[in-house]
Amino acid sequence: MKLYTFLILIAYFSTILGCNQFKSDHPEAALSDEFATDLTAKSIIEYSNQIDQKQLKLNKKTSLVYMLGDLSFYVEKFTENGNTVLITENAYNGGASHTLKAYYFRNDSLVLEKVKNELSNNEGKIIKNSRTFLRSNTVFKTENRTASAEDAIEALPYVDVPLSVSSKNDKTYLETVKTLNEVLEGKDRFDMVFENITTYPDSRYIILRSKVQNSYTASILVQQKDELVDSLLNNPIDFKDVKLNLNWKVIDREAVYVPVANNTSAKGLNR
Repeated sequence: MKLYTFLILIAYFSTILGCNQFKSDHPEAALSDEFATDLTAKSIIEYSNQIDQKQLKLNKKTSLVYMLGDLSFYVEKFTENGNTVLITENAYNGGASHTLKAYYFRNDSLVLEKVKNELSNNEGKIIKNSRTFLRSNTVFKTENRTASAEDAIEALPYVDVPLSVSSKNDKTYLETVKTLNEVLEGKDRFDMVFENITTYPDSRYIILRSKVQNSYTASILVQQKDELVDSLLNNPIDFKDVKLNLNWKVIDREAVYVPVANNTSAKGLNR
């Protein structure tokens, strides 16, 4: 696939979660880092590397794996001492492409967006990395690099992308963060209710759908049953269109149900 087509697909993914317009009234937009004037691209990269190194030790919250057509994605938030330091978004378009976006925060202010896009087809793979640096919620530097292999792109330097006045004042990054928090909190289009539970012999899935018509769906693999799952299997109609209080973890791009001890059908409801 030509690079032109690849860039079109990248632009498509960039608008998936930010397709709605939002007012900048969320916490990350309202708060500004009082020490932001000291930030440089170098210091921000050093800070993000520190976050990456201790990522496994941070508190983590993971969204459901949401699906719409061939697209699937999930979001993770990492916090330290109650403060958000990193939000990641993994998006997949079947086996054709994968986009990983990482948003780094310092003192509740967004300072860096890192994006890795991978596109695969019969002709091979194209990888594009980009980094956007922010100071006081204003973009001051953007850079990218493109290659056809992982080892090749790691050997390449980033190239600066000229900034226009509009790109410097681009607030879509903050709007995207607001949407990612809605994904994590299950709000608006991401507020899911019970649709059904599959009963295939080799696997069971709890199927959820958005309260918004013709929007996202989600499925949760059931490997272990508890009383709530038994209730869903025995009386699925009683739970139709009901919001359930479920626990899960994401393994290999799939949400897996985590049973809760003494989880009865009544305790599993969140009305």
